[in-house]
Amino acid sequence: MKITEYSLEIFTPDSFDDVWTVFTSPTPFMTISVDDIINPSIWQDSQSPMKVLRVVGIEHIIWEVEGNAKHKIDIYTTEVEGTREARRSLLT
Repeated sequence: MKITEYSLEIFTPDSFDDVWTVFTSPTPFMTISVDDIINPSIWQDSQSPMKVLRVVGIEHIIWEVEGNAKHKIDIYTTEVEGTREARRSLLT
């Protein structure tokens, strides 16, 4: 069985139900971990250019369709100020 599609669903801050945006790719995405920061400032519907998203949870969903595997990663977030201090906290 070969994985033929990867998708990354990023949920709106503090939600486990509402997907903000979806990215798809024929190749795997880079690793995303809890406490990583995602900057959504250029996404459609972004209303907080000075805010960033801190990853608070990750869920992998893998299933098969007609012999082809699909891999979806759900990214759960919270919104934080997009300050140097928020980014610096990743280093400690």
